[in-house]
Amino acid sequence: MIDSLPLRTLRLLDETDSEFCQRAERAGQHAWILVDACLSNECVQEYAADSELPFLTIDDFQNHPIVRIEYEQAIAIGGIGETLRATRSKHWGEGPSILPLQQDDWFYPERITYIYRPNSLYNQRFEQRKRMKELLGKKHRPLVETAKRSTKKIFLQFLTQEQAKAIQRILDIEPGIFWRMAKGRTFHPLRPREVQLELPFRDAIE
Repeated sequence: MIDSLPLRTLRLLDETDSEFCQRAERAGQHAWILVDACLSNECVQEYAADSELPFLTIDDFQNHPIVRIEYEQAIAIGGIGETLRATRSKHWGEGPSILPLQQDDWFYPERITYIYRPNSLYNQRFEQRKRMKELLGKKHRPLVETAKRSTKKIFLQFLTQEQAKAIQRILDIEPGIFWRMAKGRTFHPLRPREVQLELPFRDAIE
């Protein structure tokens, strides 16, 4: 069976011995940088010392270093192979770039960790849905998930008059726009969160 498999080579077409050796040396240097950064990470050191995580040892991290796979809109932290495969179909702008783990990077021990940049569409959609739920309150907040998971026709068909009025009164938008916002297809300005300001003479009063 093994004999029937096609042979693979790491050499590029028309690459000389000297060019191949130089490229292999650079690859080795890059690999060492990734391993060294991984072992210097605080989270890695914590997991390696945790007796409840026997499958995560220094040897494991040396052989399979955790890295940062960076895109324009997001960062994925995990092993190189599985993280590249998991993010292959993502639409996160320019990337990927394989970069060393930073010392204070935190990540899950058993799965890929995703960090969405503020400019990412995913993050903007998440924050918009979150604010919609906050404004609608306990009674009407389920409408956001209902709209997100429904077609426009079905959502509007089963929307009650009371719910439609609540959307109009609280968010000042039509139900059709509400559905598009819940789907993440459009963004609409919402009432900002109220921030309590501290008076400059508060300490003096106390």
